[in-house]
Amino acid sequence: MRFGITTMAREPPERFRKLVETAEAGGCDYLWVCDSSLHARDVYSYLTLAASCTNRLKLGPNCTHPYTRHPAINLNAMATINEISGGRAIIAVAAGDRPVMELGYRMARVAVVREMIELIRALQEGGPVSIDGPTFKLADATLSSAFPSPLPVYMAASGPRMLQLAGELTDGVLFLSGANLPCIRYALEQIETGARGAGRSAQTLDIGCTVYGSLTDDEEQARAECRPMAAWFPQTAPQYAEIVGVPPETIEKIKKAYAGGHFDAATEALTHVTDDMIDAFTIAGPAHVWIDRLRQIRAAGLEHINIFLLTGDKLGMVERLVRDVLPKVREA
Repeated sequence: MRFGITTMAREPPERFRKLVETAEAGGCDYLWVCDSSLHARDVYSYLTLAASCTNRLKLGPNCTHPYTRHPAINLNAMATINEISGGRAIIAVAAGDRPVMELGYRMARVAVVREMIELIRALQEGGPVSIDGPTFKLADATLSSAFPSPLPVYMAASGPRMLQLAGELTDGVLFLSGANLPCIRYALEQIETGARGAGRSAQTLDIGCTVYGSLTDDEEQARAECRPMAAWFPQTAPQYAEIVGVPPETIEKIKKAYAGGHFDAATEALTHVTDDMIDAFTIAGPAHVWIDRLRQIRAAGLEHINIFLLTGDKLGMVERLVRDVLPKVREA
């Protein structure tokens, strides 16, 4: 059983360092830092900090996107972190969200994400590389860092076309479908469809289920911290809202109140979010709730769970996860 932690880099450096050290000491396998543009501290600075204070954790952005930096620059940053960490870097890509919108960009189309992945693959094969694509160009480009082996390329995805692209092209997927088993099965089917179409098997991919949530004994606080994420699904990934039976009128109310993008921007839609939606799309509550829900996900055949920290006390949540929750799930 493998566990990852995804966090926005909002803690001061020393508190972030403590979070990372706690995750590694507690047996976590992956540490992902959000590429949040202006919403948090710089992703590559914090991944470098994480690389310098750990020995085992695999490290990457969750996720880097096509427009705010050239994909070659993102790859060069991760190649540098790979050297610093002794070969523990993973590059994870996706379409982008609110952090790109405030910079004047939009979420990338599937074709642009495909182009990004293909450019990253080409550069890792060695240069010089020249590409004259519809979105990105390279002219006799060569990375200064040599790779003992290519960095794994993962994708963070929720929609069917992106999930299928991940199944077709990537080494791993961090899929976001909520914590509801029918939604998880739907996402896995899309990944398998993409893999099968490329003559691959999804079983050759590292597939991680991304679970958003808050771990605290104060259930009211936990639900409040998870409520914006529950509003994100009907607006941005409505197929999952339909699967769990969110009424069409509720979906429409949320869409009218929330234009999309990062879940933190969903405040005006919160009055339309029910407790059932919070339970379907997130995990909110004390340790026993987390243990039960993660055991259900594991029983669905998943051996990699990625936990996105929604709480304000991220260090405290990691401490509780590694002490009270993850050992119990591993025992199941």
